[in-house]
Amino acid sequence: MKLTGIFPPIKTEKVQAKNTEGSVASRADNTALPTDRVVLSAGSLEVQKVRDILDQTPEVRPDRVQALKEEIARGEYQVDPHRLADKMMGSLLSETLVE
Repeated sequence: MKLTGIFPPIKTEKVQAKNTEGSVASRADNTALPTDRVVLSAGSLEVQKVRDILDQTPEVRPDRVQALKEEIARGEYQVDPHRLADKMMGSLLSETLVE
């Protein structure tokens, strides 16, 4: 079934696109069109920089992993129970606050 004539016609104007020399686009009546532009806040730019750095940072540091494996194999790796407990409590509290 074809539906026609249910929407009013849309009024359109002839608009010229911006050319390669960078001149301003204009309407059929020769008035200049406003140009769109985007301005990012300083905070937004900082977030983008951090994302770029994180994208370039490997998720696994093979040199650190190898060093830890060697410490474990030699029996020299020691876990600080207080530091571990602090990390566990911090993680638990941050999960609780988010919910």
